[in-house]
Amino acid sequence: MPAKLPEDAAKPLEFLARHRLAATPQNYTLAYVALSDPGSPIGRAVAEIIAEGYRIKQDEADHILEAHGTTTFFGAYERKNGELSAHLRHQTIKIGELASSAADATGALARELSEEATTLSGGGADSTSIVARMIEHSLQAQARLTAAMDEVKTLREELEAARNDAQRDELTGLANRRAIDAHLAELAEKGEPRVIALCDIDHFKSVNDRYGHGVGDRVIKLVASTLEDACTAQFVGRWGGEEFIVIMPSSDIAAVIKRLNQARQTLADTKFKLRETDEPMGLISFSGGVALAVGGKQANVTALQQADKALYRAKDEGRNCILSA
Repeated sequence: MPAKLPEDAAKPLEFLARHRLAATPQNYTLAYVALSDPGSPIGRAVAEIIAEGYRIKQDEADHILEAHGTTTFFGAYERKNGELSAHLRHQTIKIGELASSAADATGALARELSEEATTLSGGGADSTSIVARMIEHSLQAQARLTAAMDEVKTLREELEAARNDAQRDELTGLANRRAIDAHLAELAEKGEPRVIALCDIDHFKSVNDRYGHGVGDRVIKLVASTLEDACTAQFVGRWGGEEFIVIMPSSDIAAVIKRLNQARQTLADTKFKLRETDEPMGLISFSGGVALAVGGKQANVTALQQADKALYRAKDEGRNCILSA
């Protein structure tokens, strides 16, 4: 019995069958991206055609791939990430080729069995020999199909890991600027209230100057993890350098300030020492500015500006405090 296709590989094939498109690598790529990332240019173009129950035609599929397949394959990746997009594109096309070859192997096996069955029914060959050959062909096809699907699974995992890595800050593991922008855009599209906080490590330049960038990196990671712990279930990202952002889908500014103050207190209660010499480092703290955004994209821009101004007021008023706009 032929191996069952994994769900990730089977769904695009089902899509192609439903729309009567040939299972070519290019069509498989179209289906895969449309199903796995509906917010991408390819996903939106396909959805627009099939929204009213229409089938997507081959010329429409070709046009979509021609228009979008060489630029942005996944919605989160912009033109400047060409190298990663090319890698994902290569992986996706390869998945399509593997799925197609697996389907071809299954079809070839069916044809071979049919030929053997005809020979057997005609009495023109030794039945034991024919059955043995049928079993051998079946096992070979099964092995090829299993190997192809194992590679599909591996490629899928690599693709997902690449997508995740591209949205994570390498030092802290927090969301990076690309992921932050995407999250803000998503909230703006919904139009729901969200509180935006910008936080900046106090006297960070002096930490770098006195102890070196290695210690500075450890301080950034420490503050990042402290913010993440205090703001559990909320969106925390690295805005850049020693600056962080916290986004909470709510209009409750006080709740965000409370969480940030918890993080400040955790840092204040910890006695930090240099790992190499045991020398006390003194207080590690941060300042923050908080603002409310209500509405679309412009609301994000305004709230970020307001949070930034509040942050610098906090710096001017002595640091190690959180102020609202």
